[in-house]
Amino acid sequence: MNVRLDEAVKDFRYLLGRGYKRESALKFVGDRYQLNKVFRLLLYRCVYGEEEAKKHRGKLVSQKDVLGKVLAVDGYNTLITVESMLEDKPIIFCDDGFIRDLSAVHGKHKPTKTTVKALKLLAEGLVRVGVREIKFFFDSQVSYSGELASLTRETLRGFGLVGDAVAVKQADNQVLGFGEIVASSDAVIIGKARKVFDLAGETIKMYNPQKILSLDNPKLQKELLRLIEG
Repeated sequence: MNVRLDEAVKDFRYLLGRGYKRESALKFVGDRYQLNKVFRLLLYRCVYGEEEAKKHRGKLVSQKDVLGKVLAVDGYNTLITVESMLEDKPIIFCDDGFIRDLSAVHGKHKPTKTTVKALKLLAEGLVRVGVREIKFFFDSQVSYSGELASLTRETLRGFGLVGDAVAVKQADNQVLGFGEIVASSDAVIIGKARKVFDLAGETIKMYNPQKILSLDNPKLQKELLRLIEG
């Protein structure tokens, strides 16, 4: 399969910068280069026009900015990114400075042994940055969200962290309405938040930074093809 990924990224970025809607630009570029679902997902989640990327980066805070703060965590978004790293799936450093996965399994997530390990890694990261309080929000319409919230609470307690985890309707709104800083890489949440901490990205940097691929890394296309073939 021969995909001109670098050209597709440039074209998509250009169209976004010219004010085209993301969905329209994706269809145009995806059809032109005959991209399959995985490559289109990469463009949609990771490529941004210059202005929007700049706005996102302006909201992104560092580890030192989280010290002593109350953190609202977008549960599934953060957890699935770390799980993807543990499952050896592509992890990408995106145009806007955030680190994202390409799993697209939010609505059908089911806790596994990988979930337990991912939660422990996130807890280790939270201890390291020294947050004052944390609250994870999981979408209640997703199966097993209640069990996942319970597992998250246990993990936080096990690491001596002050915090909670709940399954709620409209988790995005709950995340935005709680705490001082939001932890998410979801573009909709980033657009509405004042300050955003990339908890999943920072956790991956701590645990396995070699897994993070930039959009211009030649290895990225090979990883995407491996994901498709696997």
